[in-house]
Amino acid sequence: MHKNKRYSNLTIHSIKFNAVMNTLLTASNMLVSVITIPYATRVLSVEGYGDVTFAQSLSTWLSSLCLVGIPTYGVRECARVRDDPKALARVVRELLIIISMFTAVVLAMFAVCIGVIPRLNALAPLMWVFWISTLLLSYGVEWYFQAVEQYEYITIRSLIFKFLSLIAVLTFVHQESDWFIYGAILALVVCGNNIFNLVRLFRTMSFYSLGSVQLRRHAKPLVSYAVLSIASAMYLAFDSVLLGMLNANNVQVALYQLAAKIKGICWQVINAIIGVLIPRLSYYTSNDPSKYSGLLKRGFGFVLNLCLGIVFYLSIYAQPLVVLISSEKYVAATVPVQIIGVVNFFSCMSYFIGLCILSPLGRESKFATANLLGVPVSLALNIVFDGHLGAIGAAIAVLVAEIAIFGKQAWDARDILKMAVTPTSVCKIVVSHVVAFVIALGTSILLSTVKIIDLLNTGGAATVVIVGFGAYCIVWSITAFLLRDDTAVWGMNTLKEVIRKVRGQ
Repeated sequence: MHKNKRYSNLTIHSIKFNAVMNTLLTASNMLVSVITIPYATRVLSVEGYGDVTFAQSLSTWLSSLCLVGIPTYGVRECARVRDDPKALARVVRELLIIISMFTAVVLAMFAVCIGVIPRLNALAPLMWVFWISTLLLSYGVEWYFQAVEQYEYITIRSLIFKFLSLIAVLTFVHQESDWFIYGAILALVVCGNNIFNLVRLFRTMSFYSLGSVQLRRHAKPLVSYAVLSIASAMYLAFDSVLLGMLNANNVQVALYQLAAKIKGICWQVINAIIGVLIPRLSYYTSNDPSKYSGLLKRGFGFVLNLCLGIVFYLSIYAQPLVVLISSEKYVAATVPVQIIGVVNFFSCMSYFIGLCILSPLGRESKFATANLLGVPVSLALNIVFDGHLGAIGAAIAVLVAEIAIFGKQAWDARDILKMAVTPTSVCKIVVSHVVAFVIALGTSILLSTVKIIDLLNTGGAATVVIVGFGAYCIVWSITAFLLRDDTAVWGMNTLKEVIRKVRGQ
């Protein structure tokens, strides 16, 4: 029982501390992505990069089948019993058993497919590397560390392995033929993370004398989370797999995945906020309901501001951003990136509603049903569009699917949204971004008409992207503060507090 006692001594930090840790983690992830993606897309051929992202997408989709929703369900269930070490250990043990059962079946099927499907067999060495990656993804137990709010550990560990992967890419990937090496680094970088997680889990928790295993108690709620996870993966990862299967090579996958990678960088910013909110909101619903509404309101304002900012910014600066990240050979990804910006809005807002409202309040079945709507929509539209429109078709398919999901989730959470969100607060946010959009658009038009700036040149693209970003942020900040938007006011007050503390020192 000594290890259970050790768990009881783990420090649960304040939400501000967790937010700082998550922000640091997000910033490091973005930094690594900002360096790795431009480097890889410039060094590798478009098709070679597409082969790697095709295999990575397949692994991500299969991982959702292995985990059957436990990364989300596990955070909620572990957070609810985190004050009882023995009950927590029971939950973790049972979830690991469920993961092992599904992982064995899925990986056996994956192995068979590599041998018999020509499209996969042609990339067999790369596929086997991602087979190992899929196995290791199953045992990441990140959900446990999120539930007990060990963001300091998560951040430090992730920083180390992120930068190790960056060093490996810069050291070993130098020419177009190095796509396999690049894929191996992406696939196996999770090894160290997950091995460390498992070692730490068994050092901080005892699985002895826990009584009989009770898997049935997880069956009903986990079905909803499994449907949610698999449905989400169908239109967030399987669309790239289908795009690759419906085209002669993986060039269109590379274009679409570049758009998806940019969306991923934006997603990391949103997830830094939502990831901190989920365990605390789950805890408040059971232990302090009075604090739930206030935290939800502030979180909604943050997420809506960020999502709208991303939509408007990418609608203006998609082309120079693509050129800056991956050179002019990826300029065909401009329209998919613009569409993906809108996808990001609906996806992140749905994510917020689902995990910060429906899930903590025990409405996971509605959460799952909403995401299930996206599956037939995405599959049908991908089949219709991918062969003719390529990356643009895949982007349109995921957009329509996300709109359907968002509409259903917003309807299911309407009672809570009415209490936490007012039309006035939403109008303030929208108006501030519309003003910033108009100014940024004018700035873009002005810069593009200046003959010394070439948008297909990296230097010119960088100038437009940076100046445009600065203009957008400054105009939004001023307008939002004048309108007394809660997010802007809170941000300004926090900044003043930091300045006062610095001066006080």
